[in-house]
This record gives sequence, structure tokens and C-alpha cells, in this order.
Amino acid sequence: MFQVGSHHLARAFVCAGWEVAFVSDPISPWHLVRGVSASLRERFALHRTGGTRALDNRLWTYVPATWIVPHPQPLLRTNPVHRHWPRFTWPSLRKILRQNGFDRVDLIYVDSVIHYPWVQEVPRTRLVYRVCDNNAAFPKSTPAARQMERELAQAADLAVFTAEPLRRYVEELGARRSAYLSNGVHFDHFDRGSRQCPAEYRTIRRPIALYVGSLDLWFDAALMLRTARRLRDVSFVLIGPLTPSARALVAEPNVHCLGPRSYDELPPYLHNADVGLIPFDVGRHPELVDAVNPLKLYEYLACGLPVVAVQWEALRRLGSPARLCTSADEFAGAVRRVLSESPDRLRYRQFAARHDWKLQVARLLEMLGLAA
Repeated sequence: MFQVGSHHLARAFVCAGWEVAFVSDPISPWHLVRGVSASLRERFALHRTGGTRALDNRLWTYVPATWIVPHPQPLLRTNPVHRHWPRFTWPSLRKILRQNGFDRVDLIYVDSVIHYPWVQEVPRTRLVYRVCDNNAAFPKSTPAARQMERELAQAADLAVFTAEPLRRYVEELGARRSAYLSNGVHFDHFDRGSRQCPAEYRTIRRPIALYVGSLDLWFDAALMLRTARRLRDVSFVLIGPLTPSARALVAEPNVHCLGPRSYDELPPYLHNADVGLIPFDVGRHPELVDAVNPLKLYEYLACGLPVVAVQWEALRRLGSPARLCTSADEFAGAVRRVLSESPDRLRYRQFAARHDWKLQVARLLEMLGLAA
């Protein structure tokens, strides 16, 4: 399962001495209509068991189940569904929170507007809304969700955004107070992760250009295809669930689609690659991509891996060591140049270390006046 920023922040809060409840977006029987994936099975299992405890029982992870769940489809996209789905959870979400000691909390952190109806009812000291994307630009965005996002941003004691281009978006939501808080990386997980060569790499010709992540929406499959055809002596390894838009890549002799890998399995794949790629489709999805602060950038760099990426506004503003490209020709040329140079691994790791999730949590707590 992919690990997003909130997963990492939850663990970093535990490291800072907090007891944490991580409540995921709800599931419903309607999710089964589209088939049962490994991720969906895992989420239903977390619900059936009443959640799991980790990190010396200080992190509780739970997935609520409800008979109605907000969705872009007719009827499910309506305002009543968005606002009242917690009433139809089984068992009651409020009850299970109380049973696990979270009926009253010091801090509620939200990055998914779907949770706003129930978090309003939980007594708390602080409420933080974390904006990771230009949510209104997603195809699944609905008027009901956009209205709730405005209410959440205005109710929050602090709204933080992960990329500078999101500043205006947050201000237009009407947030009372806002601040920039970058994405980050669990630095030790990658820097000290296994360096043993993965079995799949032993049959793949070097050098290896690696992409890890989703192959949907803003992944530029056409750019990857063109780059792979121009650099036939380079092996392109893709780690992530294969999507219809990326299926044309499978036929290329120097493209290897390995499928998804768990977060714990990733470090050796990065340590044994030669360059990390971020081929996002800025041309087709500028409003979405311009606001992305990619986790994979920090994960690649934490492993000392040079990075070649498409250029977009948020990434350019970071001032990272990544090579940024504005055309397909530049992208292929940058991959070629990086592979011919000696990588400055110390510089890459130092940049990643400055964005460790523990430091991000310390900054957030300081903003909230909750620092120890």
C-alpha cells in the first residue's frame, strides 16, 4: 500500500511523544462493486479487527465502514451524503473512538475533507487542516465537497499547505491562519535501508532508471515511452500498480513493470538504481501538478539517487538537486547526462535530511504553540 504524507506524519507525532489515532477515509459495500483489490482487502480487514496498534500501542489505525459514502456519482455526491455519512457507520465511529481513548483530544489533524462532519463533534484543543493538492481541480471534486472544504479551512486554527502554489488556494478558502509546511521523508528508513540487490534487478541490464509511484492521472506515460525508445541501452523500471494508460510501456523491451511494492520493500530498489525519475504530465494537468510536492523526490535523494524530473512550479521553488526539464528531448538528455556523471550523493542526502518528517512535526507543533 502507498504511504502518503499523513501516514508518515502520524508516526512522527508518535516519535514526538504523542498518542495518535489515524482514521482513514471510510469504506462501504459499494466499494466491492468495482472489484476487490489487495488494498481494499487490507482496508476491510482493518475495519473488521477494530483497528490495529503499533509503535508500543501509541499509534491506533482504523478504517470506518458506512452504508453511504461520498462519491462523484449521482445521489452519493449530494450535500446530505457528505455531511451525514458518519451517522451510518458500523460500529458507531464516535463509539469506537471513545473505546480507544480518543473521545477528547489535544489536536485533530485533517487532510481529507470527507472527515469534517465527525471531527466537528470531537472536543479538541487545536484543529489543523493540511492541504496537499489543488483539490478543486480533481475530476472527482463535487460542489458539496468544495463547500465543506471552505468550512473546514475557516474552522481550523491553522491551515498548512505543502507547496507554495497552494498558498493562494488556501487563502481563497478563507483560512484564518495559514503557513507553508513541506512534504518530507522518513530519512532513516531510506538512508539506512537495505542495500541488498533485489532479485528482479539481477536479470535487468544496467543502467537502471527507476520510477516509483502511481501510474495514473498525472503520470506521463507518453513521455516515458518516448524516453525509453530514445535510450534503448537504459533499463526503465516502474514500481506501482499498472494502469490502462501505462500498458503500452509493457511492450518495450527495455521497460520492466514490477507492479506494486510495500513501503518497507522500497529502499533496496532505490539504492540499487542509477537515477530516479519524476515524469509528471504538466501539459495535461497543470492545475494539479503545479501544486505537487512529490514524496518520491525526497525518497530518491535520501538513498543518494540522482533525480531527473519534469519542471513545474512547486518543484522549481524547492531548489532541490533534481535536474528539471521542460521538454521530452530535455528529459531524455538529462537522463543520459546524469548516467555519465559521478553522483553527488552527500548533497542529495543532506537535502533529504533537512526534510525529515520529525522536523516537519516539530515545525508544526511550534506553529501551534504546542512544542515541548
